[in-house]
Amino acid sequence: MGQFSILAPFLALVFFISGCAPQSEVVTPKDSSAEAKALAEATTRAAMEQPADALALVESLNRRNDVSSADRAAALKAQQEALKKLAEDAAAGNAQAQSAIDRYRASK
Repeated sequence: MGQFSILAPFLALVFFISGCAPQSEVVTPKDSSAEAKALAEATTRAAMEQPADALALVESLNRRNDVSSADRAAALKAQQEALKKLAEDAAAGNAQAQSAIDRYRASK
């Protein structure tokens, strides 16, 4: 208990200071660029037919700064659908699907 009573005020100070630091604001464009829009649409289409490709497309979209909030949300939904499809395929014994899941997890 003695160590905690010494450590608690220090931790409280660290949390207070880190919470008071100015946070950078993420600004997303209102509309995606034509290229980013096409990439987002391709991601949505690929989610069920080529889920491993959809995951790669989502990663590409995540690195871009010209993607609107709506297109990012659509890409996130496609990512979730692709992961669900891959999990179903892996459970059915598809080794390629399991490999795609493993690669995705390793990248996180």
